[in-house]
Amino acid sequence: HRTPQLSTPADEEPQGSKSTDPADTFCVKQLKMDELQFIVAKLNEPPFQLNLTLVDFDEKAPTELLQLLVDVFSKLDDQLKMDVREVPKEQISAKIVQTLNILKFKMPENEQDQERFVQGLENGDKVVVYQILHWALQRLPSLQKRAYLARFLVRVEIPPEFMQDDVLQEIHNTHRELQSQFKEVHKQVDALRAQPTKPQEIKTEITTLEDERQQLRIKIERLKKQTSGEPGFAALLEATSGLRQQQDEESRLNENMRKQRMALQHAQQRKEEAQRRLSGMTQSAKQNASPQAMISQLQTEVRELQNRAKGVLVREMEQEQRKLAKLADERFDPQRSPEDIEAATHEVRALEDRCNQLRNQIDDDMSARGDNKLQMFRQTAQVAAKKLAAKEEELEGLNDEKQRLAKDVDEMEAKLSEISGPKFMTREEFKAYGVKLREKTHVYKRMKNELAEMRAELVVLHRTEQILRGRDKNLDGFLKDLEAKKGVVGYRETQEKLEKASEETANVDQNKEQTLEEISEIVREITVQLKERKNYLAPQIKLLREVRKVYQEVETEYNRKKAMYDKVAVGLEVERQQLEQACDDYQSECLQEESKYHYFNCLYSMTTAQLDRVNNEEKWDRGEGSFMPNFKTYTKMYQDKVTRQQALTDQLRKQKASISGNESGNMEQRRLFAELHKLLSCKLRAAKKIEEEKTGFSSSEFDMGGAKVMKIDQM
Repeated sequence: HRTPQLSTPADEEPQGSKSTDPADTFCVKQLKMDELQFIVAKLNEPPFQLNLTLVDFDEKAPTELLQLLVDVFSKLDDQLKMDVREVPKEQISAKIVQTLNILKFKMPENEQDQERFVQGLENGDKVVVYQILHWALQRLPSLQKRAYLARFLVRVEIPPEFMQDDVLQEIHNTHRELQSQFKEVHKQVDALRAQPTKPQEIKTEITTLEDERQQLRIKIERLKKQTSGEPGFAALLEATSGLRQQQDEESRLNENMRKQRMALQHAQQRKEEAQRRLSGMTQSAKQNASPQAMISQLQTEVRELQNRAKGVLVREMEQEQRKLAKLADERFDPQRSPEDIEAATHEVRALEDRCNQLRNQIDDDMSARGDNKLQMFRQTAQVAAKKLAAKEEELEGLNDEKQRLAKDVDEMEAKLSEISGPKFMTREEFKAYGVKLREKTHVYKRMKNELAEMRAELVVLHRTEQILRGRDKNLDGFLKDLEAKKGVVGYRETQEKLEKASEETANVDQNKEQTLEEISEIVREITVQLKERKNYLAPQIKLLREVRKVYQEVETEYNRKKAMYDKVAVGLEVERQQLEQACDDYQSECLQEESKYHYFNCLYSMTTAQLDRVNNEEKWDRGEGSFMPNFKTYTKMYQDKVTRQQALTDQLRKQKASISGNESGNMEQRRLFAELHKLLSCKLRAAKKIEEEKTGFSSSEFDMGGAKVMKIDQM
């Protein structure tokens, strides 16, 4: 199945950072005890709360482990909530592997390792399940966020042959745009959640906004009352609203045009790529290439694309990120006004003109002296500058490659240190290691001597036992007979039982004594710690009581002064609102008078233009000049246009009457021509058929009644 890829914002590793070293291949390792304890502790915490012990967790069956893994992943995605006993294991493993790919879990790179990993996952292998649980529980909050984003940002892979459909391509582009919008909105939400919120400031801001809204309502009502009786205000308001809507529509159309251009550019790129691939396949087909050659060609293309993805695209992405960071820094700079931009543009133009003037002056001086070497030096300098720029780009690429390799080396060293421990020991660690080694050597020698003495004593005892058994083959029977003679039958067995019971009692008493001593020691340590803590906290408690008294006094003074401040602030606020109200009234009156002035000025301009037109018409009618060379006045021009339109109308009416009168004859002629066309088409098909059958037949042609007749003779 095709693995969906997640485009996110933010935590994707560069493709060039993957190592192909065999030492970096996937291997399932046994988890340590502290890692297992970490898994159990996380499973006992919310939102799981399973109340497991390490023994219970270790004794779980493979099916229970697989169900536990599914339950953990269901906290990331509700679609994974299922009962493993009712769903096929292949389907469960496929869903888990797909989720792991989305969450950027490092899957095995080798195909055999992948098969073993999936097989272990289906069988509920402890090593595989433990490793996935440890990885998921370590980063559960970030994985929950990534799983949430994956619902909306998973790329929908569509085959290229289906992307030729315009509707499908438009839907795909719309989906990508919505994903981009979702990314931006999610980033803004994260930024807002990360900002510290102060309830008091928010309440103050809400109060201020409510006051502003009330003031705006008052202003709107006042303006409505002032403009309700103004003539032509409704038309002016409608015109301004229409202008605003058209401006919004224009901006929206410009944005759509930009998106369509980008889509067109992408489509052209895909078209060029498809044409290139088609030409390559056509050339291979013409050359009768073998399947192996075609596969090798495809592998070459894949390697080229991988190199491009690992090299060129990574560098381009880093350049774009640097540009983005630069633009983000410039965003916090003070905004430039149009006047500042115009002044800077004029300054740049003046400097460019000055540079051109100096270059021309230098060229004139060199031409006057007859020395034309400067042009050659300039060309040499340009070539050197191009080479320097190329070398700088190459150096930058090598530096990026060096940083990438250094990062890979650091990751490899970290992995090696996790597997085989640190590379070297410090001086203090080496000294401690030497002391520990000497102590262990001393203990080893002492125990070795004791073992040699015990072995020698064991040899003597074994030899003694053999001698005694040699003297009397039936030692147990002899001892029983001896006990019967003395009248103490069963003495040896009773004595052995008593000795064994006394040994067990002594061991139990010793364990009890040791336990009681440990408990007493713990109680003494706790008592000492409590006394130390009390002695340590006593001066701080005393200081806290004094600080509480001071705090109560300061709080009382603060409340008194705050009440005074609130009273004065309310008075000043009322006075400020009154002054703002008066200023708003005066400003509204001024705006109203200015609007009247502009309105009357426009009416005056329109009336003046109409009056000038009437005066010119009267003047031209009296013979003082003319409107145009062909027309003396506006009246003559409009009369000429009316005459032309009437003549054109009469001509069109005549054409209509002619067409209506000849309609039946024309239709009959059209029908005859259609039938003639059918007859000629039939003759043409018959002639072609005769030419095809000439191999078995001969034909002759003669006239009959003015029509040509073809006769076919059998050969």
